[in-house]
Amino acid sequence: MKRLLIIAAALTVSARAAAQAEPTYAHRSFLLPTGGFQISGDPARNELVRVNASEGDTFGKPVGIAPHFYWGVSREVTLGITHEWGICLGCERIYNDTGFALLWGLLSSPQFELDLHMRAVASSIDPFRMAIGGGVIGRYDFSPSVSLVFDPSLMIGVTHKGATLSLPGWFFFQPSPAVSPFVGTGLYGDVEGFFGHFAIPVEGGVMFTVSAQVDLGAILRVYNLLGHGGSFDGRELGMLARFRF
Repeated sequence: MKRLLIIAAALTVSARAAAQAEPTYAHRSFLLPTGGFQISGDPARNELVRVNASEGDTFGKPVGIAPHFYWGVSREVTLGITHEWGICLGCERIYNDTGFALLWGLLSSPQFELDLHMRAVASSIDPFRMAIGGGVIGRYDFSPSVSLVFDPSLMIGVTHKGATLSLPGWFFFQPSPAVSPFVGTGLYGDVEGFFGHFAIPVEGGVMFTVSAQVDLGAILRVYNLLGHGGSFDGRELGMLARFRF
């Protein structure tokens, strides 16, 4: 009996040490280990389900279920199948878009990560629209409690003229190992005439770490609070999730 108690105590200490060694949510790599698999939202802040929360008759419509599936090909390369709205309840078509993503590690240290983030996105069927492009995704830790995540990208139309530029950033906070609140904003718009009509969204949310493999949370996003023609009317509620296997 005494030996069993000693073994149980040793296993408990070992489990606690492993949990402490696991990076907290705001400090985990965007890349997966070789052979790893992940179901999540977009890699910057993992929005898996999005719901229109604007005022009026459209409140609650549409609802998008947009899972991203990522595979760790090697320690430096992660591939993914992505969605923006995915399964869209309340849209004209229930399956609205799909895409392909490549994450390639460029620089990494305990306080900093920078990865190439390339994408190809196809949406709608009639008319069919496709765009390719990308940028970088990264994280800089100001301290153990504060991190900056950024994911700028340029997407160029393949089936149509035009390009869109996205310059988002988020500050993540880590008041405890299990709780990660964050705020985010950025500049979004068509490249042509960008400075005449860009949007500036504002969002805030929180992620809760359930285990080393599961994170769940929620987000509120105002589509264009501070940009041209900005208002509080266009809003979105989202569920955040990341499952790693």
